[in-house]
Amino acid sequence: MISHRSSALVGVFISVTTVPAAGYVAVALVLGEYSKAAGSAMQLAVNLVGIVAAAAAVLVFYRLIGKRTPSSRRPASPPRRLGAIRRPG
Repeated sequence: MISHRSSALVGVFISVTTVPAAGYVAVALVLGEYSKAAGSAMQLAVNLVGIVAAAAAVLVFYRLIGKRTPSSRRPASPPRRLGAIRRPG
């Protein structure tokens, strides 16, 4: 479905958008700069909402594309094993 390379890029995107903001919140709180900590916490919240919204949009997109795919292109169900017939007993 999604290649390993794009999965790694998603991880990098999440790290780049969350780690600096979360780190700055911690540093600002330690230094007693509460207004800067609040601003950074707000930025972190906005980033997290954006990540969730983007993920939801991708899932909706894949669901819509899946419905438009002709049934001949969808993967077939696994073949039945002929030797797997249950015998009473």
